[in-house]
Amino acid sequence: MKIERSICCNELKKADVLDSSGRKIGRIGDLTFKFDGDLKLSKFIITGPRWEELLESLSIKKDRDYVFDGSKIKKIGENIHLDTSVNKLKTTLDKDAIPKEDIRYSALEKMEIIDNQGTKVGHAVDIDFDVSGAVSMIVGGSFFEEKLEALGLKADVDIIVPGDVISSITDKIHLKVSKDELETTMEDAIKPESAKKAQETKQVSQQVAKVRLFAQRPM
Repeated sequence: MKIERSICCNELKKADVLDSSGRKIGRIGDLTFKFDGDLKLSKFIITGPRWEELLESLSIKKDRDYVFDGSKIKKIGENIHLDTSVNKLKTTLDKDAIPKEDIRYSALEKMEIIDNQGTKVGHAVDIDFDVSGAVSMIVGGSFFEEKLEALGLKADVDIIVPGDVISSITDKIHLKVSKDELETTMEDAIKPESAKKAQETKQVSQQVAKVRLFAQRPM
């Protein structure tokens, strides 16, 4: 998947998906990721109209959602344009459509993030895709909110932690780094002068700023 700017899961889920004929086939309802020492995007899952989802939830209609990977995307603009016909896409009814080891985005959102000392530091509120193809977590929670609030930027900054800072994913997301390392990196990433300028000009209120931690990723 090639993108011209960083984009996140929640933004992707607002866009319509069009097949190669221009036919609207739904919106992204969920995504799946692989973890092999780094977090990597795997599949996109399309949900249909609300009435269709309702029938599926009531078991009146089989839960049949289209599935595709990034290689099927022609471009991402206001909508997501595929380079293939909807009839050639696999669905969730196909056993090989989603690998068993894949982790759903909807599951990652519910997991606590734990540092390497066993301390809870927050949770994943979104997943960010960089132009380089790197996948990172947008992290929220009281620890991060208190730090941003102290800088006057609480509601205007996304804290982004790269996927290769994750050591393992079980029922929780475990990091290779400590809470103290996160705090130190945040202080280095958000310079007091930049925070003050942003607060005075209100620039960050117009567009959410993204602060990427560990530009030089830890070993």
